[in-house]
Amino acid sequence: MRPLEACNTIAPRNRSISIIGGGGKTSLLFALASDGRATGAAVLVTTTTRIYDPRDEHRRFDVFLADPSWATDASRLPSARTVRATAGMPGGLVAIAGSGIEAGKLVAVHPAVVDTCPADWGLVLVEADGARHLPIKAPAAHEPVIPAGSGLVCAVIGMDCLGAPLDDAHAFRPELIADATGLALGHRIDAGMIAALSAAPPGCFKGSPEGAIRMLMLNKADLVSTEAARLVAAAVLETGAVDAVVIANLESDVSDRRIREIHVRGARDVTRYLV
Repeated sequence: MRPLEACNTIAPRNRSISIIGGGGKTSLLFALASDGRATGAAVLVTTTTRIYDPRDEHRRFDVFLADPSWATDASRLPSARTVRATAGMPGGLVAIAGSGIEAGKLVAVHPAVVDTCPADWGLVLVEADGARHLPIKAPAAHEPVIPAGSGLVCAVIGMDCLGAPLDDAHAFRPELIADATGLALGHRIDAGMIAALSAAPPGCFKGSPEGAIRMLMLNKADLVSTEAARLVAAAVLETGAVDAVVIANLESDVSDRRIREIHVRGARDVTRYLV
C-alpha cells in the first residue's frame, strides 16, 4: 500500500495533512506528494518550520514557489489553477512553497497562509516539526506549528530507536520525553514509552487541532520484527489517544510496499486493515 492510500483509509476526504515527530517526516512528505501527483491532483508541499532545500536534496517536484510575504498571515498563496497555467501542466502537479531560502533551508510559510490556500489544491502537505534526523522526539514550547485546518496529523517515530537508551544519541530533546512520559533518562525506549509519549499532552501530538485525526507512523519497520512493531501499535492504541497506527518502511524503493500494516482504534476486525 502507498502512504496516501493509508491516509485516505484513515481520514477519507481530507485534503490537509501535517507531519510532525521524528525521523522520516520529509520522506513521508514527498512520498505523499508523489502519490497525490499520480492521481492527477495539484499537490502543495510546504513547511511551517524549516526543511532542507528540496532542490539540493533532489526531491521530485514540478514547481518551486517562494515569496517573502508568505511568512506573514496577511498574504495568500496562488491558486492551483494559476500555477498550472503558468507551468503549462494541466494534470498532476507538485508545487513547493516557502517564504524563501536561508542557509540552505526552505523557510516557513505562516500557518494561517496554509489554512487560507485556495480550495483547488487537491492535497496540502505540511512539514510542521523538526527533529535533527533523530527517530523520536518531544516538542519544545514553540513546537510543532500545525495549521488549524489540518484534518490529519501524522506523528512519525523511527523504529531504529526501539530498545535504545533514552539519550541524546537516540532522541531529540530526551529530557522532554522523560518529562512527558514520567520515565527516567537512560530508560530503554520500548512500547510503553512510545505509548506514553503518544498519549501525553506535551508529547507526540501536542498542538493538534481539535477534531483532527491522529495517526502515528512507525517508520523503518524493516529494522525490527513484525511482532515488535505490532506490540508498539497495540500499546499506543490502548491509550485511546491515537486513532490509528501505521507500520511503514518509507525508504522502500517499491512505492506500493511502503505501508505494511494499518491498525485502527476500535476496529472490530483489525486484520482487515493489514496490508
